[in-house]
Amino acid sequence: MSKKGRRAPGRAAVASAILLAATSASAAAPRKLTGWDARAVETARTGAVKRLEQDDCRKLLTDFTDAQGRTLQRNLDEWTASPAEYVRLVPFLDGSSQAPCRNGKTALVASPGVRRVFVCGTFADFQLRQPGVAESMVIHEILHTLGLGEAPQKGAPTSIEITQRVEARCR
Repeated sequence: MSKKGRRAPGRAAVASAILLAATSASAAAPRKLTGWDARAVETARTGAVKRLEQDDCRKLLTDFTDAQGRTLQRNLDEWTASPAEYVRLVPFLDGSSQAPCRNGKTALVASPGVRRVFVCGTFADFQLRQPGVAESMVIHEILHTLGLGEAPQKGAPTSIEITQRVEARCR
């Protein structure tokens, strides 16, 4: 067999691996929200923006810090956006492929410092039945996108503590 003949299977294998990876990545790519889920998020986001326009509510950004000890306000300053503008910049995506969404108990999912929020199937029901709670949930997740961790991360508040602070500051 010639050198050329021996190289071809290797190139084919590499090409196949690249194609498979690209296909897998596109299949797992987050999807935009549609229909009722999109409307529910926009309604809650609008309410969250109104709350974040209040001085007391914006204090959340100095109440909490990220894992490096920076205030969330400092992290927001890097975006050169107001809290309300930042909320509008964060994409809310279909979370049906996310493991926490599949348990039926989670409504929104965000990771510290990652500018996106996944929306689970239960969120629209919260928005319909408890719009104020849905707005607080949006703010809670926005804090995560700015770097706020959550217990069991060392030194991080629990989910309940975050939500209680949001409710206290953002009435």
